[in-house]
Amino acid sequence: MLTKDINIRDPFVLNWKDTYYLYGTRGATCWGEADGFDVYVGKDLENWEGPIVCFQKPQGFWSDRNYWAPEVHAVNGAFYMLASFKAEGVCRGTAILKADRPEGPFHVHSDGPVTPREWESLDGTLYFSKAGKPYMVFSHEWVQAGDGEICAMELTPDLRKAAGTPFVLFHASDAPWARWMTHSSGVRGCVTDGPFMYRTSADKLCCLWASFSENGYTEGVAISDNGEIDGHFHQVQPLFDKDGGHGMVFKDTAGHIFLTLHSPNTHLLEHPCFIPLMEKNGLLCSKDEAETDWLQSLQNRLESMKERLQSDCRPWTGADRVITPEDMGYDGTGKATVYLQKAMDALGSAEGGTLLLRHGDYVSGTLCFRSNVCLCIEAGARLLGSTDLCDYPEMHAKRLTVQDTSMGMHQSLIFAEDCENICITGGGEICGQGTPDHFPGEETAQGTPGRPFLMRIIDCRHITVQKITLRNAACWMQNYLNCEHLLFDHMQVFNQANYNNDGLDLDGCRNVIVRSCRIYSGDDGICMKGAGQTLLENVLIEDCDVYSACNALKIGTDTQGDFRSILIENCRIGGIEADPSGLKHPWADSGVSLEMMDGGEVEGILIRNVSIRRTWSPFFMRLENRGRVKPGDPTPDAGTMHHIFFSHIRAEECGPRGSYFLGSPERAIEDVYMHDIEVYQRTSEKTVHPESDYPRMKDTYPDAHMIDEIGDAPAYGLWVRHIHRLTLAGYSVKPEGFEHRPEYVATTDAEMLIL
Repeated sequence: MLTKDINIRDPFVLNWKDTYYLYGTRGATCWGEADGFDVYVGKDLENWEGPIVCFQKPQGFWSDRNYWAPEVHAVNGAFYMLASFKAEGVCRGTAILKADRPEGPFHVHSDGPVTPREWESLDGTLYFSKAGKPYMVFSHEWVQAGDGEICAMELTPDLRKAAGTPFVLFHASDAPWARWMTHSSGVRGCVTDGPFMYRTSADKLCCLWASFSENGYTEGVAISDNGEIDGHFHQVQPLFDKDGGHGMVFKDTAGHIFLTLHSPNTHLLEHPCFIPLMEKNGLLCSKDEAETDWLQSLQNRLESMKERLQSDCRPWTGADRVITPEDMGYDGTGKATVYLQKAMDALGSAEGGTLLLRHGDYVSGTLCFRSNVCLCIEAGARLLGSTDLCDYPEMHAKRLTVQDTSMGMHQSLIFAEDCENICITGGGEICGQGTPDHFPGEETAQGTPGRPFLMRIIDCRHITVQKITLRNAACWMQNYLNCEHLLFDHMQVFNQANYNNDGLDLDGCRNVIVRSCRIYSGDDGICMKGAGQTLLENVLIEDCDVYSACNALKIGTDTQGDFRSILIENCRIGGIEADPSGLKHPWADSGVSLEMMDGGEVEGILIRNVSIRRTWSPFFMRLENRGRVKPGDPTPDAGTMHHIFFSHIRAEECGPRGSYFLGSPERAIEDVYMHDIEVYQRTSEKTVHPESDYPRMKDTYPDAHMIDEIGDAPAYGLWVRHIHRLTLAGYSVKPEGFEHRPEYVATTDAEMLIL
C-alpha cells in the first residue's frame, strides 16, 4: 500500500531496527464507535504492508469509542502504546498499553486512563527528562478548559500510573497564530491537540502541538527556556500551516529528520505526510524554509560583495614616468629580454612608471615584474615569447605549494612574486608562440616540463590586466596564486595552440573582478584552484564569454584551500566552435564543473543569467577524497560542498552525456538549488546502463568525461549520487528526440526535491 492510500489521522512513526512502523487513528471510525488500532510496516516511507491489527479491544474494556492518536515508544526492551479513549459518561483520557513487539499485539497496561479522571484529556505522549524521569505530556481539552492547555505530569517508573499532579506548560492562546473557535455545544475556546516532545542537537526542548490558525489546522512549536519540562515555553513560528497537524518528529534510517502529520484535516481524506525538516540555529524548521533562508542570505551576501568589489578593485595604470626598451639601448633586432628587464628594474627601483612598447614585435624570454610597474603594449605592438626553452630559467616560488611539488610548473614568460601595483594594458598583444613545433609535450594532469606558462603571478597585490590580448601559451595562459585585489577588464585570451591551454587560473586569490573578457581556451576556460592552500574568496565574474574544449567554468581539481563567495552572472559559456590546433574536439566537456578532490570547502556559489552552448555536460559536480598534498603534509579528510545556487540558465546544442552530481559515501554534496534552468540536448545512442553499473570511480580523473567508457549518464535530465537537499525548481531538460533513459536517477541516500 502507498502512503497516499492510507486513511489515518494522528500518524506516528517508530523507526525500529531499520523498519518503519506507522500507527494512527483509523479514519473510518475516528468519530464514533471503535474497537482497535492498526500498524503499517515498511522499509521506506512510501510503500507499506498492512493494515495489521496491533490492538483489539478486549472483553470488558472500559472504552468503546473515539480511539485516537496511538503512539508507540520502545522502553527497556518493551513497547508502550499511549492512546486516547472515551466512553459514554466517562471523560476522555489517555491509557497505556504494552507489547513485546512493535507490531503487537498490545495489551492493557494501565488501570484505565492515566490522565485525571475528571478532566477531558487527550493525546498523551511519553517524555523522559535528562534525569530519566518519565512524564506524560497531554492536552487538557478546550471543550472543558476553554483556553486549551498542554500539561505534563510525572509517571511511575513502570509507566502504569501518575506519580504527580499535572502542571501547565502553556495555553493555546499563548500562540499569536491560534484562532478562537466556538464548539457545537456553545463553548468558546482555543484548541490544543497532539503534543510531542523533541530535543534538538543543540539541546533545545521543543513541544510540537496542533491548533487552528487562519489557514486551517496548524502544527505549532513551543520551546522550553531551560531545556526541561518545567521551563517556561515560548511559541515560535509554526512548522506547518496548510490544513494539517497532530504531528511528531522522527529520524529515518539515514539520520534525516522528518515531520509526519495528517493532511488535509477532512474526514476520510486524511493521510500521513512526511515533511523533511532541518535544524537551524538550534531549532526545527522545514527544509523549504531553510533552503529559502540560505538562498536569500547568499544573494544578499553576494550583492554586498559585488558593491564592495566595484568600489575596491579599481584599475591601476601606472605612474607618470615612461621608459621604452629603446631608451635602454634596444635597436629593434635580436631578443629584447635584457632591455625589457633593465627598463622593468629601473622603474621598480624608482617611484614606478610605465614600460611602453609602441609598435612592432619584441621577442623575449622570462621577464620578472617589479612593483609599481605598468607594462603598456599599444595596439600594433606585440610581446612575443622566445621559442628557445633556454630563455626560460626555472623560477621557484619562495613559498612551496602543491602546484610546485605535484605539477613542477616553474617556467613562464612573465613572472612576478611579492609585488604590488602591477598592470598589463595598452590594446596590444602578448603571444607565447607556444605551438607543439616550438614546445612539444603530451597532455597531462601532472607536470608539464618544457612548456612555459605565459604568466605566473604569485603573492602579489593590486593587479590590473585590461585591454590586452593574450595568445598561444605553451601551457596555461596565466596563473595567479595567493594574490589580492585583481581586476581583469576587456581582456582577450586565445589559448588553443597546445595542450593544457587554460585561459585564466585563479589559485587562492581574494577580491577579484573578471569583467567583459573574452576567453577561448583548449583546456579549462576560467579555473579556480586551491593548490596554494589559501582561501579563494570574493570573486565576481560578469559579462564574459568563456569558450573551452574542456571545462568553461571550473573549480578544481586542486582544492587544498577553501572557496567562498563566488558570483558568476550575465555570461556566455560553452564549447569553442572550431579547434584551430586540431589537438582537441571543439565542444566543452562541461559548462560548469565543480570538482572538490583534496579537502577544502566550497560554500556560497551563485551562477545566474548564463547561456551555455556546445557542451557534453552542462553541469558537473564531484566531491571525492583524492587527498593530493605536499610531501610530508597529512592527508585531509574529504572536503565539503554546499550552498550552490544556479538560476536563470539556458543551455543549447548540448551533447547526450547529460549532467550529473556525484558526492562520496564519506561526504555528501549539500544544499544545491537549481532554479529556472532550461537545457536542450541530443538524445543518447549508447546502451543504457543501470546506476549500479557505474562504480565509485574514486581514482578516476574527475572531469565530466570520466564516465565515457561506461556510457552516457543513466538519466538524461540529472543523475545524482550522495547529495543532500538538492532542489529542482523549474529545471527542464528537453531531448531533441526520443530518450530511452529516465529523466532522473538518484541513489537511495540522495535527497532531491522537484518543484
